[in-house]
Parts: sequence; C-alpha cells; structure tokens
Amino acid sequence: MTRPLWLTLIKRVLAVGVALSLVGCVPTGMGGAQVGQARTTLASGALTIAAPKGWCVDPKTLRDGRNGGFVLFGNCAAISGNPEDARAPEPALLSATVGPPAIEDENGKLGHARLAQMETFFRSDIGRAALSRSGESKDVKILHSEITHDMLMLRIQDRSQSGAPPVAQVYLRAITDLGGRITSLSVMPLKDGEMSAKAQSVLITRFAEAIRNAN
Repeated sequence: MTRPLWLTLIKRVLAVGVALSLVGCVPTGMGGAQVGQARTTLASGALTIAAPKGWCVDPKTLRDGRNGGFVLFGNCAAISGNPEDARAPEPALLSATVGPPAIEDENGKLGHARLAQMETFFRSDIGRAALSRSGESKDVKILHSEITHDMLMLRIQDRSQSGAPPVAQVYLRAITDLGGRITSLSVMPLKDGEMSAKAQSVLITRFAEAIRNAN
C-alpha cells in the first residue's frame, strides 16, 4: 500500500524536530548576533517564527534549510545572561519545527479531516515512535488529544532516558499549518508539575498566534 504523502511529510517534520531538540536544550549565556531576539526565520526565509514576550531564540539550536528547520526558545534573561532582559512568565521552553508545504484541503487549510488522520496515526506504534525522543514507541504515551483552533493538540508523556533533555516528561505538542507549512510546536515545562495542562494549552495557542501575526 502506498504511504499517504501527508504521513511521509509529518514523519519527516517530527524526525527533524526530535533530533534537533536534543541539541542544547539548556539555555545559557552565549555570544552571537541572534542573542536576545524573539523571532527568526526558517525554511530559507519562508516562515517567520516569533515567540511570546519573555522567550528568545537559543542560537545554538537554530537549524535552517530550504525544506524547513528547527528553533528552540528559552527565557530571554537566561539566553543572554543579562538579568535585566525580559523573563518568560512561565517555566517552559518553546520549540518550533517547520516542514515542507502542507497538503491543504479545499479551504486552503490543513483541515479537520487531515488532522483527525494524524491523530489516529500518532496513537499507533509507528506514530508514538515518531514522537519519542528515543525512537521507541514504548517510551511514549498520549495522555490526551484534541483538535482545536485548527491545531491537533497532543499531551504527551515521554519516558525516554537516552538523550532526553532536562525537561518534564509530560509536555504539549501541536501540529498545525502555519504559513502553508506543516509545523510542530511544543511547550516543554522545565519540571513536572510546574505548569498546569490549561496553562500549557494557553501558551501554545499564544505561540501559534505570535507566528501567524508575524507572517
């Protein structure tokens, strides 16, 4: 059976995001022109990624190419090493993985039907392996999923031990269409129990809105 193109694309997006999210997940002071910036561009300038106030680009995580890219945002003051810079109001890292152009429905969106297909896929062994930092489906459990605000929201528990960044096991990921690109956004609390499910949902919606407004 031929694999649906949307499935190939979403697996590619997640594979890039998981691999790159393991690079430099602890924001520390560093030099570079992008320190202190709350936005950047990915997919060779095709999409501007902007974060809510208090979060800034971690330059060492930035990866970009014609078909997409990845960026992690941390507390601005921690990124710059300057305590007078803006501080994130919530204890979390934000990440964005941008993939190839989305396969849209007749309304020009990554519609509800396609998001529902993705939801089913992520509950499969192959889907959970794609989400897992270790690549093992057994390490991932989807605690909750819903489609809202044109986004597939996945509350994920990732118990991966190998290469796992120092963030909470339970975090929120959203799959959506931003600027015509399949995009995966994540809100990753720094410790378990530091952010409620509602607070994570509000923040990831604000993150998506900031990106839409920037484009």
